[in-house]
Amino acid sequence: MFSLLAASLPPSTSPAARLLALQCVLRCDQSGCVTLPRGLVHGLDLGPTGPLWQQLLDARWAHTVTETREGFQTQLNDPLTGLPGRRPRARAAHWASAQSAGTSVRDAGAAARLASVMLLTHTEPALGNGAADSHMLARMCGMALYELLATTRELLDYGVLESCSFISGEDLMWSWPDAPPRRKASPLNA
Repeated sequence: MFSLLAASLPPSTSPAARLLALQCVLRCDQSGCVTLPRGLVHGLDLGPTGPLWQQLLDARWAHTVTETREGFQTQLNDPLTGLPGRRPRARAAHWASAQSAGTSVRDAGAAARLASVMLLTHTEPALGNGAADSHMLARMCGMALYELLATTRELLDYGVLESCSFISGEDLMWSWPDAPPRRKASPLNA
């Protein structure tokens, strides 16, 4: 999913808008229609969503956004054909929203919350750590490499990550503190 977002959203799209887009991608039906309940959007704690929706509209990623009493309805420009069924994506959406609003990362900014979810999707669940090309990770988060490194420093400062360092020149390696909820496999990898 992060690769899809990196390819379809301009680099200038904010981390908060990317978190919103991630929820849209994971919750849409086969024709690209989605309704995000108000409670969910509020629970994501992204601040005012008007500017975030506008970023998605300006990027032509979403065709329309309508605010209703129940929440926000939008039509994505890519109906996402070929992605896993709606039920697995709904589970992944729930997982992503829970991870980005978890107690350990809740006070961090949207960039740190987005990076946390992305790093979790690249973590080996049995080991509680992961490694990947730092440039690829930065691109998937819509960040410059220096921004990703600053963000991982923030995750370390908040105690979300136990360690984070470079290996083999350009690969980033990280580990999570010993916490059972972090050991669950990411449904975003499926």
